[in-house]
Amino acid sequence: MANLETYGDLKKLLNNISKRQKGEKIISKGKEFALDQVLGLIPGASNAKTAFDFIKTAISRPDGKKTNTWLDKLDIDDDMSKIVDDTVENGFMQAMTKAIESESDTKPLEDNFNMNAKMIDYLKKTYGGRTVTGIKENKIKNKFQQLASIKEAEIAQPQVKQNTSITAIAKDLEDQGSNFKNIQTKEKMNQLLDALVNKLNPKFKESPAFKQSVIAFYNKYK
Repeated sequence: MANLETYGDLKKLLNNISKRQKGEKIISKGKEFALDQVLGLIPGASNAKTAFDFIKTAISRPDGKKTNTWLDKLDIDDDMSKIVDDTVENGFMQAMTKAIESESDTKPLEDNFNMNAKMIDYLKKTYGGRTVTGIKENKIKNKFQQLASIKEAEIAQPQVKQNTSITAIAKDLEDQGSNFKNIQTKEKMNQLLDALVNKLNPKFKESPAFKQSVIAFYNKYK
C-alpha cells in the first residue's frame, strides 16, 4: 500500500506502475485510490512502461484531468506546454525524472511542489536565463500577495524615470548599506517589507494602485 508522503513512496509507486502491480493502493489526503483508478484518470498512463513514461503523461495531461492525489502536482499548464517546443519539453521531462529518482527516499513530498515553477527554472538554467511568464498558479505564493489580498496576475508595467521622492528616499537609505546586507533570510525580508509598507499612506494601501504595484513587484522578482 502506497501512502504518498515521501519521495520513497512516489518512487515505489512509479516502480509498481512499470511492473503493473494492479492491486496497489494509493492513500492521498486520507483517501484511498486503486492504482488502476488513478491511471485511468491520466490519459496514456495505463501504457506507461517506465518512470519517464508515467511522468511524461502526468506532465502532459489536460488541466481538467485530476486524480485528487499528490500526482496532480506533476501537471504543467496547458498553455505553457503549447508555447514550449516539444524537444525542450522532452528534455525537461527527462530532467524531472532524474531529479525525482535522485531525491532521498525519506524526503517529504512538498505541499507547495509546483511543476510550472520547475519548468521556468529549467528554461532559465538551460537557455541562458530565457524563460516564459504569465503562467497562473493556484496558490498565493508570497508576502506581497497576502498584503494585497489578491491572487497572482500578470500586469505589464512601462519603464518610467525614477520619481524624485523615491530618489530622495534612496539617498537617505544609503548610510544603511551594511544593515541591508544583513537581510539574507525570508523572515528578515518579510519584516523589512512590512516596515516599508507600514510607512505608506493607509488610504493608498487600500487602493487598486497599491494592489497593482504589489503584483508588478511580485512578477519582477518571483
